[in-house]
Amino acid sequence: MSDFLSNFVNNDDDENKGKKEIKEESPEADESAKNVKRRETRANKKIEPEHVEFDPTYKKRRQKKIIFISLASIIVLLGLFTAYYQFTRVKVPDFKRKEISKAREWSTEEGVLLKINNKYSFSAATNQIIKQSVASGEKIKKGRTLNLTVSLGPDPEAQVFLPEFSKMTSKQAKDWVKREKAENVSVIEQYDEKVQKGAFMKQEAANKELNLKNYKRKDRLSVYYSKGKETFEKNIEVPDFTNKSITEVNEWVRKNEVKLVTEKVFSQSIALDSVVSQQTSIGTKIAKQDELKLQLSKGKPLVVPDYGKYTLEEARELSGKLTAVLKSAYSETVPFGHFISQNVAAGTELDEKDNPPTIEVVYSEGRPYIKDLRKNALEGDLPKLFFETYSAKGATITYDVFYVDSSEPKGTVVEMSRYGEYLPMIANLSIGISLGNIESKEEAPANTPVGDETADSSDPSEGGEGKESTERAPDQQD
Repeated sequence: MSDFLSNFVNNDDDENKGKKEIKEESPEADESAKNVKRRETRANKKIEPEHVEFDPTYKKRRQKKIIFISLASIIVLLGLFTAYYQFTRVKVPDFKRKEISKAREWSTEEGVLLKINNKYSFSAATNQIIKQSVASGEKIKKGRTLNLTVSLGPDPEAQVFLPEFSKMTSKQAKDWVKREKAENVSVIEQYDEKVQKGAFMKQEAANKELNLKNYKRKDRLSVYYSKGKETFEKNIEVPDFTNKSITEVNEWVRKNEVKLVTEKVFSQSIALDSVVSQQTSIGTKIAKQDELKLQLSKGKPLVVPDYGKYTLEEARELSGKLTAVLKSAYSETVPFGHFISQNVAAGTELDEKDNPPTIEVVYSEGRPYIKDLRKNALEGDLPKLFFETYSAKGATITYDVFYVDSSEPKGTVVEMSRYGEYLPMIANLSIGISLGNIESKEEAPANTPVGDETADSSDPSEGGEGKESTERAPDQQD
């Protein structure tokens, strides 16, 4: 604006420059000029007259100039005021029926404060703006406060009269919930093979003690309707799961909502918990909730050896994760050292994780044999000897003892019904035990006549017979 005005000022200065120089000169300057002219006149002997000119339009042009400057100043001031007004005020939108989040975004961008007043309203949804203090289209100064009334939704304490859901379909129940804004009434549909689709099944209040005649909007109620029998289209193609891990299988099963049925089997080549084979063929079409049958690897099994291929000594040298107890037993048919039996069949596959049983292996001791125990054993040795030698090895060899007069130390075995021969698997022996009541000849006195000894030993009154008795002691018979 100043540049525009300066053009007029400069033009005036140019037009009246000459006149101003003449008109605005001081008296001293005029006098000095006259003196100079007089001197020149005297010098030239020629005097010229002085002339002064006045512009008749100067006054009008000056008035126009002042009016123009005034109008321009007014226009500038009005422009500045308008710009300031526009800059410090914003236009208020129509927030009615809009979410409070929209008003918050607008207030942040425009620098207007918000004051929220909450109020229950059946007609307005929760968080919807019901009223605003400044009408839409009007302006509000930045930094000022805009009052908004926001809906809290229907009053939760208000009583709601429930219809007879048993006489309604699921669609009718949903329409009622929407119409009455009873958001806490949940209409649940579930599959049922017996109830017709859309028919009422049951209703349950969250508070079991609630009287439904006094139901309020804040209370919770679940109403169940049938979706009928669930059927699925067989549109899921079964891939090749061979050698796939159980993790991959479970992910596919979860995604396609099928039921996984597995069987654990041993495998020498497939890793633990990977698929060995599948009963549901590759490429078969199945539906949701159908069964997918697979065999999973239990890893390499522990295979029970065939101990019939080994001798007793060789079996003792076998190493592995299986525990075997090697035993010997008598047999009338299996020769000594040969295999008789094992309690777990050869080739049986066992899982190390299942605590495999101890394997009992029996080798033959041949037929039972009774040694000559006379003068080589005592009566006290017999129980252990017969148990370890015969009973522990499957032979039922028993014995009876009888006591005889003998010069052998008391308790020494001096007679046997059988010895130095093979016995059947079931047998009974009679064993004579010395009473040690007869002195031996080596211990007899040197001056005792031999005849007297003979006579003494054969004296009927002493009960002797001239030899060792073979009768069992009456008071110690078994």
